[in-house]
Order: sequence, then C-alpha cells, then structure tokens
Amino acid sequence: MKKYDSVKFVAAGMLLGFLLTGCGPQKALTGKRIKAAEKGLMRAVYLKGLMPEKLTLADRMRFYQVPGVSMAALDRNKIEWAAAYGVRDGQIHQPMTDRTPLQSGAFSQMMTAAAVLGLMEQGKLDLDVDIARIMKTWQLPPPAPGSDSKSTISPRTLLTHSSGLSNQVFEGYTFDEPIPNLLQVANGDSPAKNGPVWLLAPKTSTSRTRYSEPGYVLLQQALQDLSEKTFSAFMKEAIFDRLGLKNSTFDVPLPEDLRSEAAAGHLREGNPVAGLWRNYPEAAAKGLWTTPSDFAAFLADLLQAAGGAEGKILSPETARLMLSPQIEGYAFGFLVDGRGSDIHYTLSGKTRGYSCSMVVYPVKGQGVVIMTNSENGTLLIREILGALSEVYGWADFQPEEKDVLRLDPATYREYCGRYEVNPAYALEVGQEDYALVIQPTGQAPTKFYAEAQTLFYSTDPYVRIQFFKDRNGAVQRLVLWQGDFELEAKKVR
Repeated sequence: MKKYDSVKFVAAGMLLGFLLTGCGPQKALTGKRIKAAEKGLMRAVYLKGLMPEKLTLADRMRFYQVPGVSMAALDRNKIEWAAAYGVRDGQIHQPMTDRTPLQSGAFSQMMTAAAVLGLMEQGKLDLDVDIARIMKTWQLPPPAPGSDSKSTISPRTLLTHSSGLSNQVFEGYTFDEPIPNLLQVANGDSPAKNGPVWLLAPKTSTSRTRYSEPGYVLLQQALQDLSEKTFSAFMKEAIFDRLGLKNSTFDVPLPEDLRSEAAAGHLREGNPVAGLWRNYPEAAAKGLWTTPSDFAAFLADLLQAAGGAEGKILSPETARLMLSPQIEGYAFGFLVDGRGSDIHYTLSGKTRGYSCSMVVYPVKGQGVVIMTNSENGTLLIREILGALSEVYGWADFQPEEKDVLRLDPATYREYCGRYEVNPAYALEVGQEDYALVIQPTGQAPTKFYAEAQTLFYSTDPYVRIQFFKDRNGAVQRLVLWQGDFELEAKKVR
C-alpha cells in the first residue's frame, strides 16, 4: 500500500466512525462500563477447556504489587471517563487521583511528533530534509565505514524509527547524579551515561525500522534550534497551552508544583525507586510527565481534527497524515495494527518504576490510556486491556487459550533440579504429575505446563521458561520470560 493510499484509508475509516457515533453516551452506560472493567480483568492465558475467570482490579493490583493505576477512556472521540485507583506512593499511601502526574516514557514521542508536524504545517520544517540542515548548535559526524548509513537522516525517518540509528536505551539519572545537558547526551560526554546518539547500528536484518530513542534526541535538538527555546518551553507552547493541559511537563527536573503531586515509581519487588524517580534529559524520547486525562485529551484533539473538526494542534489534513501508517507498522511516534474497523494505534512507555500503554481504535472513536507507578504495570495493563476489550467489543487483547501437552515422564525428571541466578537466588524445579513446579528463593511455588518439548508456561502469573542443553544432551540452563523481563539461571544440580 502506498503512503498516500494509507492516509486515505485511515482517514476514510475515521470519518465513518464519526458518522456512526452521533449522540453522547448516557451516564448509566458509562457507569456500567466502569464497573464491568473494574471487575472483568482476565489472566493473559488460560488452560484449554476452562473458562477465563473474571478478576477484580483491586485484587490484581495486590497480586502484581502495583501501588497505583490511573486511566482515561475515549468514546466518540472524546474522554468518556477517567478514574484512579490505589496510591501514588507505596510508603506514604497518598491516594492516586486522575490529576496525579506519572512518567510516561515513549508517550513523549507521539507528542514530539505532533509538534514536528505542526512546524511542517507552518512551513518551518521539511519532513524530508537532512536533519543536519535544521540543527545549528550541534552537527552529526559522518557515518563510520560499514555502518547502516542512510543517504538522509530526516525528521521523517527519525519520527518513524527508520533512520538506522542505534537502539541504545537511556537509563535515566538518580536524584543524586548530575544531569547532563543535551549536547553532552548527544556526544555521549560525561556526565551522560550513554554512547554518542549519532552511532549507526550494523544492519542485521531486512527490516527498515529499528526502535531508536537516540533519534528523538536529534529531533529534540532540532526543535530547540528552530524555536530558539528550551524543548520544554517549546512543547508547552505547542501542545500543553493549546489544549489547556495543567498536569503535564517536559521539564527536567520536575518543577516543585508538580513534584509535590507526582506518583513515585516502584520496582518489580514492590519497593520505591531511590529518590522516587529518575530524571530523563532525553525528554523527546522519554521525559514526559503526564496524566491519562491529559494524554487522552491530546489524542481526542487529533482524532477530532482527523475527522474534520478544527483541531487545536493540527489541521484536519495534517492530523490525518500523522494518524496514518508510514513504514512497517510505524506511524509518527506510535504503531498501527489491525484492519478495517479493527485498525488500532498502540504505544507503550516504560521508565524506571513506571509502565503505561495507550490503545486507540480510530474508526470506533474509542480507546484508553493506562498509566501505573510500577514496573509490574505492564503485566497488569495487559489484563486491564482484556477487560476493556470485552466492555467495548474490541477484537484484540483477549486472553489466550493454551494447550497442555503431556510429555514423556523422563523429560520432566531431567529438568528437575536447582538453577542458580546467583548464590543468593535460585529456582528449585520439581515435578507434579504432567507439570513442573518451580519455586524461586523466598517465593511461593508455581505450576508450569508444557507447550513444547523444552518450553513451559504458568498461567498466574503468565511466565514462560525454556530449558537448554549442552552438546552432550545434558540440561545446562533455563531462561525465564515475564513480559519484557528476562532471567537466566544455570543448573547446578
């Protein structure tokens, strides 16, 4: 499909969505939807032959040790409801509200993309010009021999992760670490902890895209040079002020008025991040603090503009361009998936101690923004999306029915034993009928079922484990995956 055909396809679907959604939702319907969502969470997987069990949001927050959740739902291209649950800090126990700012990670990129397209619309920026012609205070060095160089690194390729730049991930800075300026980040100079952002990664596949946070640092510098303002000041003027968003900022560090209201980040084990959160001077890549209501208002404005209304950020034509696929599933700052009325936009963000996701169905005029103050939020969000999919009739995010294979009993026995991550933390693997029972140090045992000869899974929580053998056929190690978390353990007996 050609780029311009994609634009027409998505825009036509969105216009159909506007025609099909005439009147506003009744308060009674909204109330029923909220209650159904709160009581309709489902585990990511369930055993074949069994019905998925409905679970409450409160119970699953406790299960995953997620202190707080905040979300805002869209219907008919506007915010239908917003709600917050739990606490913003697991130690102080201050309640989470729909006005509590959280770190949003890659949500930053979608807002940055809207600001870039706004400058294009004003004739101040060409999406396809070499980025070096825009930047004034810093320049890209020539590519190294053998790198995956492109003839032009442009705003378009940076926005769509197709520039060929490296995929290094910015770790953030603790409360007691000096925060580098943008030029130090760009060059990889101390106190920056990253390598130079201009590094091009070796080409390893036929894919034309590679997720790249460094690409958004180049855009951040370009926007500062064009506007002659700090990135935070420019984004406030280009996005926040136009939409009247009061609980969002790109400031680093966080201003005192928002700092006193912000949610603290929490690690997988449940304890808070040291200093409550990390600072990300790479603001265009992952530095946005926002609320689900603020970000949903941003999405609603784009959707309404794409449907022909007068947008506060972009014109209808430019909004349709922004919300259309560009290359290999990427649009400008987010991903596009599905077909027909089930086409949907997705974006997930993660920083140290925070996890969030957004989903938008443009034809239906529906979607949701979910933010949590925990690294385990990714696992909980998946279950929340399952509940919302049933409430709103979405085709995606349903729980997966899994087969249970019965392997030769000898296969289970050879996997049994002790697997060490380190001397203080190990996984004890035992057998119970046609399943493995795995008990990590200091935790309850969990039953794992076979889905292949070397691959096993548990249902609650959904964890996958694969066993690996040496050349002589002896079991050597296992690798565990839970969401985007990976753990390797060596068999010691």
